[in-house]
Amino acid sequence: MATPFDNLLDEFGKLPPRSDRQPTLLEIAGCAHKENACSNILAFFLDPGKPHGLGALFLDALARTGGIQNQEAIGSHVTVDREETTRTGDRIDILIQSDSHAILIENKIFARIDNPFGEYAAHLDSLKPAGRSNHKFLLTLRTCSEDVGHGFENITHEQLVKEIRGLLGSYVADADTRYLTFMLDFLNTLDNLQRGIVMDPEFLTFLKSHGDDVEELLIRVRTFKEELRGRVEQLAERIDVGSYSNVKRSFWGKQFWGKEDTGSLFDILAHDISLTSGRIVVVDTVITTDGWSSAEIFVRRGGTQAELRSLLQRLEIPIEKIERKRFIHPDCFEYAADLDRIASVVRDVVGKLAKSDGAA
Repeated sequence: MATPFDNLLDEFGKLPPRSDRQPTLLEIAGCAHKENACSNILAFFLDPGKPHGLGALFLDALARTGGIQNQEAIGSHVTVDREETTRTGDRIDILIQSDSHAILIENKIFARIDNPFGEYAAHLDSLKPAGRSNHKFLLTLRTCSEDVGHGFENITHEQLVKEIRGLLGSYVADADTRYLTFMLDFLNTLDNLQRGIVMDPEFLTFLKSHGDDVEELLIRVRTFKEELRGRVEQLAERIDVGSYSNVKRSFWGKQFWGKEDTGSLFDILAHDISLTSGRIVVVDTVITTDGWSSAEIFVRRGGTQAELRSLLQRLEIPIEKIERKRFIHPDCFEYAADLDRIASVVRDVVGKLAKSDGAA
């Protein structure tokens, strides 16, 4: 049966393909959104002793962006370390140390912001020699709407990139052209991540011609998104995890990665379970237009997929298949299924994991 939106979608389908910008090398490699890759590149260029030939370009740009005083003193005997380990086993993305400064960077692209910032700050304060100028930065793609505390200052990739480009002329003469090319590609990648999809003129014309219909469709989609969130909230009310001190509950969107995701036609109820072995296992319950996936289980921190498989087998938690490095529980449900039935499955899986010792 035809719907009021059929003509709208037909017209949309007739639009010419959007003229995409040329992809960067990191985008071609599928690494543009990966924080580890971004942090590795940042650490390389932040270290003035590396063979890029750009000296303290990135370091000076960071100092300007973060308002660090005595910027010229940062370059003395600089070391840059990745994955600096704290006393509790947590890992700091980038740690920069010199004779006069110690600088900690927690780098974020899309991952949610739920790191142990207090532990990071304590680790920085414990470093020797004492008396250096300590600075803590949360580096994000977009401005973070919440204060993570513990003296962390939020700066964005956009701000840092702007300073790097502004200073580049003073450093380019001695640069290795190979690394200079790669560095510019990296900056362009960060620009693209920040800007997202650029509106094309054909689509703008389409919106002008069909504005009312598009608005109505968006309202319907927004209403559906609200219904999805209502469903997962109702499900959460049926799953009591209050007796488990090692279980943290969250919903898809801002609680996941600091930004509401209003476009996706799905929603997620997540249970992060901290096991005594130090790993964090997540149980996602996902609702889409196709229905419910009761439990998608994966490792967020610590341990391997093989170890998680062994743990699930020991706890007699069934697995139907593996998708996107997630173990998928066989119990799936229709969209309008009784929430008590879904809650029973999720409660069983979360409870078994929360009460386990975490050993494979």
